[in-house]
Amino acid sequence: MAEEIQESSKKLVKTNNFIKDKKSLIMKFIFPLEFILSLLIAYVMLRFVIIKNYSGYNSLKHIIMMGIFGLAILAIIIYNCKNNKGKIEKIVIGFLIPIGMMYLVFMLPSQVPDEQAHLRRAYEISEGVLIGRKDTVSVVPRDLQTKIKPNLETYRQFSENLAGSTDYNDKVEINNSAGTYPFILYIFSAIGFLISRVFDLNILIGCYLAKLMNFIVFLFAAYYTLKIIPFGKYAMTAVMFMPMFLHQATSTSADCLTNIICMVFVAYLLYLYFKKEKVKKREGVLLVALGVLMSIVKYVYLPIIGLSFIFIFSKNMSKKYKIILISSLVILSIIAALGYYIFTSGYGTAFTNYFESNNVNAAEQIKGMINNPKGFLDTLNYTFKNMGETYIYQMVGIALGWLCIYPNRIWITIYIIAMLASCFIEKNKVAFNWKQKIWGCLISVVIILLIVTGMYITWTKVGNIIVDGVQGRYFIPVAFILLLCLCKKENYIKIKNIEYKFPILLCLLNLPILNTIYHFFI
Repeated sequence: MAEEIQESSKKLVKTNNFIKDKKSLIMKFIFPLEFILSLLIAYVMLRFVIIKNYSGYNSLKHIIMMGIFGLAILAIIIYNCKNNKGKIEKIVIGFLIPIGMMYLVFMLPSQVPDEQAHLRRAYEISEGVLIGRKDTVSVVPRDLQTKIKPNLETYRQFSENLAGSTDYNDKVEINNSAGTYPFILYIFSAIGFLISRVFDLNILIGCYLAKLMNFIVFLFAAYYTLKIIPFGKYAMTAVMFMPMFLHQATSTSADCLTNIICMVFVAYLLYLYFKKEKVKKREGVLLVALGVLMSIVKYVYLPIIGLSFIFIFSKNMSKKYKIILISSLVILSIIAALGYYIFTSGYGTAFTNYFESNNVNAAEQIKGMINNPKGFLDTLNYTFKNMGETYIYQMVGIALGWLCIYPNRIWITIYIIAMLASCFIEKNKVAFNWKQKIWGCLISVVIILLIVTGMYITWTKVGNIIVDGVQGRYFIPVAFILLLCLCKKENYIKIKNIEYKFPILLCLLNLPILNTIYHFFI
């Protein structure tokens, strides 16, 4: 009898181990499978839209395929939520994949601000041209000039431009405003163009592959950020689901990698401060490397490294190591930013004609700031007074594409409310103290002033009473910091199953925005 019980126990253990191994195997491939299915359903939906609107009938085949893929994705999301309770990073990624894929497919290539220039920069990097020409001219396939905006404005034009192959040897020279941008911002999107060249694909397929590579990087960064950040996970989730952020993350825009680097830097810095008992040398080196990279890709975000000053109050680091870490981060980041600025200062600009015809003169603007500081402050005051609310709404997603896709304002307003609420629905074991919150807010103010001042000097007409060229998307990294400053420790609104409900809410708020995008390109 005892032997039978023992034998039954062994079989039960083997069965449980088999089930665990099988579940573990499924979980390893669940996100790649969801990614593929999301790509397929987005493509099928696009084909259905094209057939319905330009051929005049509803394709039953595509409807059935959408149903099958949709149910499969829903099953994966439910399975993922059920088996990853408490793991917000895995739950969020499960929702980010399909909603992000819709932005990727339905927002046509070259329709994100300045994306034509970014596409050209990514392409030339795919051919090994890491440093652009000093005259800011890029040499690209002719199709990369003729098959994108302004010749790509509707899904009909997209379908027509997909016909035929691309002759990658037929090259043209074209001015490129992104010619001085660091190649690191296009490494992943360049891989998409490399694949398209190797397999001799239509250039528009290459554009989509470039967008796809950036989206994959975004998903990995989002997962890593949510996994390591010690508090504010829902606040960061709200930023990741912002229509503007997703619309950038699924494009070839340099803003995609810029926002990702800022996001990872903030998360990693807070992880080291709040979670690590002792910061190892290699961890310090990685933090410094991220800071240097962030300062190179966009100078105005350099003040974010000032968050590292919280290490001054760390009890887990020696005074000597604090000095070395903070000073290395600050000094090397500043040197890198200045070095890259000096390196690119000898380059030309693709906007010479615009500057001359619109009386944009950086030297005159700086001279005016020095001689009449009150006039400059009045301009800043007038700009923020009249444009402050617009910048917030733009940052979230009121003006997508080339600032011409306008979702209903009510959805953006609700999203802003959801973002603010995200700071108060999480049980944080740690958070910024009041001194750190003040410091974070001061850093945010400095970044905002740098952004607006930079556009005042480089883009605004001399004598203009309002700063030109400022777009809300520039403030996305500021949102990371300000929302984290609102988070509290052990003081939250308890909502049952919030880890599922909140991502679902954010997805639902994105659906009307996606509907607006779809109708814009019909």
